[in-house]
This record gives sequence, structure tokens and C-alpha cells, in this order.
Amino acid sequence: MPEKEQRNVAEFQRLLHRLADGSLDQTETEQLESLLLDQPERQTQYLELMCLDASLMELGEISRSVPDYNISYPQEKKSVPWGVWMLTVCAVACLVVAAVLFVSTGNELKSKVAQQEVPTQQEVPAPLSGSHQTADKQPAQEQFSKATLIAGHRAVFRGTHYPTLTGSRLRFAENYMLQDGMVKIRFASGAEVILKAPALFQVADEEELVVNLGKCSVYAPEGAEGFKVSTPTSNVVDLGTRFSVTVTEDGASNVAVVDGEAEVSSLSDPRKKRLLKGETAYVGTDLNVMDGDREQSPQDYIDAIPDHLIAYESIPDEQGRAKSLASVSVQRAGVQRIYQADDFILPVVNHYRPGSHAFGVVPAESPAEEFNRFGPMNLLFASGFINPGGEKEVHQGEFQLGRNGTPGMNLVFDQPVVNGPGPDLIIFDAQSIAHSLEGDVFHLYPQTDHPTARPITVRKYDIDGHSEQAQIMTGCRLTQLSPDFADDGTPLPIVARSQLVHQVPSRLFAVGIDLDDMQIPPGGSITGLFLQDAQDDADRIDPVVIVGLPPR
Repeated sequence: MPEKEQRNVAEFQRLLHRLADGSLDQTETEQLESLLLDQPERQTQYLELMCLDASLMELGEISRSVPDYNISYPQEKKSVPWGVWMLTVCAVACLVVAAVLFVSTGNELKSKVAQQEVPTQQEVPAPLSGSHQTADKQPAQEQFSKATLIAGHRAVFRGTHYPTLTGSRLRFAENYMLQDGMVKIRFASGAEVILKAPALFQVADEEELVVNLGKCSVYAPEGAEGFKVSTPTSNVVDLGTRFSVTVTEDGASNVAVVDGEAEVSSLSDPRKKRLLKGETAYVGTDLNVMDGDREQSPQDYIDAIPDHLIAYESIPDEQGRAKSLASVSVQRAGVQRIYQADDFILPVVNHYRPGSHAFGVVPAESPAEEFNRFGPMNLLFASGFINPGGEKEVHQGEFQLGRNGTPGMNLVFDQPVVNGPGPDLIIFDAQSIAHSLEGDVFHLYPQTDHPTARPITVRKYDIDGHSEQAQIMTGCRLTQLSPDFADDGTPLPIVARSQLVHQVPSRLFAVGIDLDDMQIPPGGSITGLFLQDAQDDADRIDPVVIVGLPPR
């Protein structure tokens, strides 16, 4: 036995005898308690010494509910002085009270957990450091709130292991860092919040949002009064209103009421200042409440997520990878609409000139002689011309078609694409997992009679490598194309096709194109597009599927 343990055993025996004599002082009592902790054998000796008669044994039976105490009871009584007997009764009574408290507390926690709908458990990451406020009001068992992500636009989160797809519930006390884009959150009361990146926030309570950085726009309908936004410097309580809260990196906050009323208070002063429509308040790092910037404040309020491509559905191959486009879900005029394959307007490819390496892509199971030809595009992702050429700056002048024509691709739709609300075109880019998560930048030129029409440069995708919506494309083979052309102008393959299935997977990025951005008037239309890579890096866009949407 180690020397330290021998000393502890000897000291324990000494203190037991002192206890039997009724001469333990406060220091010795505390020392005896420490020697009993996590020591079942010592606990047994202690209780055997203290057990005097049947009534005391009955109390000892109750103490069996205390965890980690293995208690045995003697068959014979032992005579102990009256003072020791009283001390023992007190000790066991304490054990009984502790046991009752332990059981009741455990039952209460179990009841709370049963009432809380908790999604699948995941490993909990450590919270971000440096946050001005933390949401520690909820018990650890209540992990997920009823606050739900109901929409997003090009949203990129950083540092969270929890789902951030549309429909996901937010976790209490989790620091959500919105690095790019914007999201819309609905709380249990019906209050809705739009946050614009960069934003650092967390759900503190079912009706409280902590914002440590970023722009926050709140709409609280009837019944959601009392919804609260907390910042490092202020608290804002809704009284039935629309308001914005902008929080800078130093923690200062600017509050502006767009409609209705709200109350603002500083963290250093609980007195509340009531703001009416058009009024503002600024709380700086000195925690003083002052009038805010009335000119800037109306611009801070965001009343809706911009129209955008929400998601797409595919027909999978045997491995579950995306084989062809089945449908797209698009927000148009603030309303979600779903378009099926029969709704799509498909283009015809009649010109393709690469900048350097010319490639086509065909499905992995295609016949050996298959290669890419001009004609109608289809909904197969592993099909089409990729790596079109382009220019760094937007092209000026007319486009020349043919073997010596303008680098890029020309597309003509089988019917005009009309400018309706929100996205009117969807373009898919097959992006190798070895390349950029942001996707390839490209120029897009409308073919139309409208004199105001202009080209656009697309730099961001609605669904890119940061999005959980991006699907893995089915297997494919690359067809390397030669400088030779067929009679219709189609580049011919150097060989029938590559005999090797491409081993580097690609994900399918997608972006919705609004003809408003090309200065096409509402109800106006385009008949085609010219597409060029923006030559911003060594990568080239791979436009495998392009579809127009009906205006409805």
C-alpha cells in the first residue's frame, strides 16, 4: 500500500475513534468528510459504527438511494455514547435529505427534457471566444429552440457544426457566424428577423435574440409583442413594430423604428426610452443612450430576402449522384414556386469556341462514339460543352460565330424567355471539388431588341461550394475536342471519346439570373444568350445545364 494511502487509513481510524468519543471539532469533521468521499469501504465502516438500533437502520434503508454508496448493515447493535448517537442521526438525516433532493431534481430535469423536442444529438463545439453576451438561460438538456431558419440568400456560415439549411432549428447559446449573405429566422411567437452578414448572433431564449455584430431587421406582428433583441450595449423590446438594429464590431448599437413602437435601454441604465415611427437611438461604448442617425437608419431595415434560386432536385443515378435536372424551387416576388422539367425553356447551342483546352462531357455509360454536337441542350448534367473561352473585360461590339468567331458560347432558346418577377434563367456550373468553392465568374450577354439591355458579370452563385444544397454530379467522360469543325461548325473530337471515367467528382453549382439585372423591362424578353468565362483565373466555367423559366 502506498505511504500516502497508509497515512489516510490511519487518520481515518483516528477520526472514527474521536467521533465515537464525541470530541470531533469542525476541522476534524471536514477532514473526516473528505476521507469518506468516493471511498465505499470507509463509508461502510462509518455507517456500521453509527448504526445503533432498528429505527436507525430504517433510516439507513432510505439512504440506499444515494448513488455510489455500497452500504452493508451489521447484525448486532453496538453501544455508543448518547452524543455520538445524536451526531449519527443528524448525519444520516442529511443523507436522506440529499437523496430526496437528488431524486426530485433528476425527475424535474427528465421532465423538462421530455417536453423539449430535441433533434439528433451531435458533438457540441466550444463557443466562440470574445462574445459580449452569452445565452446561458437554458438548461443544457434543452439544446434546440423553436426559432427556425425559414429562408436564406447566398448564406455562408462559419464555425458551426449544426444544420443551417432552410427549415433547421437553431440551437440555444450557439454562436452563429454568418460570414456572407443573409438569413431569415422565425420565432415561436411569429416574430421574424432578417440578419445580414457579417453577423454574429445566438438565440438566448424563445423570444430573445442576441446580436453581437451585424444588421438585424425585426418584424413583430400582433401577438409577438415583447420580443427582445440584446446587444453588447443595449436591449431593445418590441411593442408591435418593425425596427432595425445595427451592431458594430466595438459593440455600439443603432436602433431605428420603421413602424410601430419599441423600447430601448442601455445595459448600464434600466430606464427605457420609447421610440416611435421614424425615431432612432444610438448606444455607444459609454453606454449612454442618444439620438441615432435618422438619415442612415431607414436604409438599414431589410423587409424581405431578395428573390433567388432556393434549391434544385435531380434524378439520381444508381450511386445517388445527380444525373439530370428534375425541378427547381425559386422565390419570385417573395413567393416560393416550383418548376418541373416540362416547364423549362431549353436553348440550342450553335457556337462554341474555347480559350485554350476544348472539352465536351458525356455520361460515363455513353457509347464509345459519343461526342458533343451543336443542337438542343438537355437536362443531363454530364452533357455539354465545357471550358468556353472568354475575355477579362465585357465584350464590346458584335459577336462573331464560327470557327474563327468570338471566344465563348452562343445559345438560342426555343421560345423567348419573358422577364417575370425574380429569376428568369437558371445556369448550372459543374465545379470540380479540387477548384474554388465560389464557382467560376462569367459574363452573360442578352440577345434582345430592347435598347436598354446590357450584359452582366455573375460573380456569386445562389448554390455554391459553401451550400449544403450543391449535389455531386454523376460519373462522366471527357471528350477532348480538336481545332477541326464539322460542316455545322461543331468542334470534332480528337478521339471518339476518353475511355476513362473522370475520377475527380464535380459538384453542381447553380445561380438564378433575373432579367431585371440586364435592364430588360418587365414583360420584355430575350431570345438567346452569349456566355463567356471572365478569365479571372485559370479555371473556366462548365455550363452543363441552362434553362429558362416561364414568367408565371
